[in-house]
Amino acid sequence: MRFADSETQRLLRSTARSYLAEAYPWQRLFRFERGEERHSGQSLGELAGLGWFGLIAPEAAGGGATLLDAAVVIEELGYAGVPSPVATANVAAYLLSGAGQEVEGLLAKLATGERLIAVSEASRRQASGGAAVVAAGGRLNGTLPLVPFAEVSASVLAPLVIDGEAALAALPLAKAELEPVELIDRRGYAHAQFRDADTSDMLVLATGAASAGLRERCDALVTAFALVELAGLMQRALELTTAHITTRQQFGQPIAKFQAARHRAAELLMQVETTRWAAYHALWRFQEDPQDTDEVWLAKHWAARAADRVFQHSHMLHGGVGVGTEHPLHLFTQGVAAFAVRGGTMSEMVARTLDSLRLTRPVEASR
Repeated sequence: MRFADSETQRLLRSTARSYLAEAYPWQRLFRFERGEERHSGQSLGELAGLGWFGLIAPEAAGGGATLLDAAVVIEELGYAGVPSPVATANVAAYLLSGAGQEVEGLLAKLATGERLIAVSEASRRQASGGAAVVAAGGRLNGTLPLVPFAEVSASVLAPLVIDGEAALAALPLAKAELEPVELIDRRGYAHAQFRDADTSDMLVLATGAASAGLRERCDALVTAFALVELAGLMQRALELTTAHITTRQQFGQPIAKFQAARHRAAELLMQVETTRWAAYHALWRFQEDPQDTDEVWLAKHWAARAADRVFQHSHMLHGGVGVGTEHPLHLFTQGVAAFAVRGGTMSEMVARTLDSLRLTRPVEASR
């Protein structure tokens, strides 16, 4: 299927690109990288004012967009190199939308940025084999590792065990001890530790067998949105590289005149384009049938391979300029490297695909 932006998506893309270019110039991105600036109530309010946090929430809650509409905005955030909770907020909106009327007020607060909800990136396999958080006797104990944007979020959607039964619930982060963790994609991670916290404010979305399917869909959507954001990061790295080799002079002519450089640039373009279309195809399949997650794992497998080549070729073609941190290339290639490993390695994606197809895993894929 050929994907082309609809009229709505073209408007979303042009609005997002112009706003992000003005609001997040190079100097501000460097401040984020150095830890001199973090998302505040004001900056999050600006993103919320654009309607980006609840794009896929029901219309009554301020949403009404499709998953592919939301993907356009998320891709532009990657293209701009802006770390933001837009993707995780929309995953939360998607999951909460099926939880009934009791969460309508929460969805409205999520869409306006009044109450952000993070999504735990603890793997499905970890959750099924031994949950990191356990609720028993009305008390909550355990640690959720690497919760993104924990400091600006009110709750986190996470797998857990409630009185011996698997579940998926929104846990209030106000009742957790947060240990900040700095990673290269600058997403404000923290380990969230619950020590005998009461469960009165916990919102349970599913338990038992239903929670397994909901966790699978949650994991798939988190991964699909991450792939779209990765495609935006790759596209910007490609454009920076193309601009460099067409203006950088060596031996009296641009680097782009040399055949070896052209070959590397062509491969760079191929990796970027195939990653982008694989990501959109997987998200389209998921949008049509949320039970169909196979394409997400296949797209993630390919993206993990492509990201390594994009990282290497873009820095290679920049030469010494790409090694230093004064040039903005690393703001995007660091994100490329980080997003490539989020949600699992290539071998883990092979294992998940084989599991979903009920095929026997090779020995190396199960390690």
